[in-house]
Amino acid sequence: VTQAGIDVDTAYAYLSEHLDVEVKSLKPVNYGTSDAPVGGVDVQVSVSSHGLFEKTTKVCTMTVKGDGTSALGTCEHGSFGVSKPSNDLPAIDPSTVVEIGKEIYQAIEDNQPTLNTTIDWAGAVPKGVTEWTQLENWQGPAQTDGYYVEFKNFLGKKLTKFAWRFVWKYGGDMNGVGKYVTQAGIDIDTAYAYLSEHLDVEVKSLKPVNYGTSDAPVGGVDIQVSVSSHGLFEKTTKVCTMTVKGDGTSALGTCEHGSFG
Repeated sequence: VTQAGIDVDTAYAYLSEHLDVEVKSLKPVNYGTSDAPVGGVDVQVSVSSHGLFEKTTKVCTMTVKGDGTSALGTCEHGSFGVSKPSNDLPAIDPSTVVEIGKEIYQAIEDNQPTLNTTIDWAGAVPKGVTEWTQLENWQGPAQTDGYYVEFKNFLGKKLTKFAWRFVWKYGGDMNGVGKYVTQAGIDIDTAYAYLSEHLDVEVKSLKPVNYGTSDAPVGGVDIQVSVSSHGLFEKTTKVCTMTVKGDGTSALGTCEHGSFG
């Protein structure tokens, strides 16, 4: 026998689930005689699935032989249900919006970009949900117009400048209910500091709110950008806040942006 293994027909996992498949070869055996040997080997497939609850694994073993025959061994195959969730797990309430992700992080620290969009984001999801992948039908990303904060000296020379856009994914629902937000944060357009200057940018997420109704919730969260600049003299900070919502809309809050002397 050679090239014994599996041919994959279908591999599917729901958004919140994790599918793993491991293949092992076991017990090479001569199923013939010493004068007329027939080689054979067991091929074992282990299929594991887990999501919010415990991991479950099913195993199926097939013996394949050099004469072209096969023999099914112990094989757990077919459809299986998952156990009922533990009462210790939080109930999901679509009408109550909570925050996930990072509440505060640095986008620029002493002129150096530190933003990591893989982990530096916030979301507004139903209470009881801990991962945005538990929801489905996400859209976007959406983005706003650009904003900037620029500091100049008394001669009009540019000292520091930071330009960005607010971005977020929207429309995620729980079994068809609600519109929620994930990966809300900023996309940097420009970050500049003159040699003598220091630029720092901090991003906060605030106030997860249901902007819809209890029957048709629309999650939203405030993203606040604080741009600080200092050189030989005092430190100056300007703040801009944007509310991003699960229906794809946004609303500008208090926002200090533009050029400052």
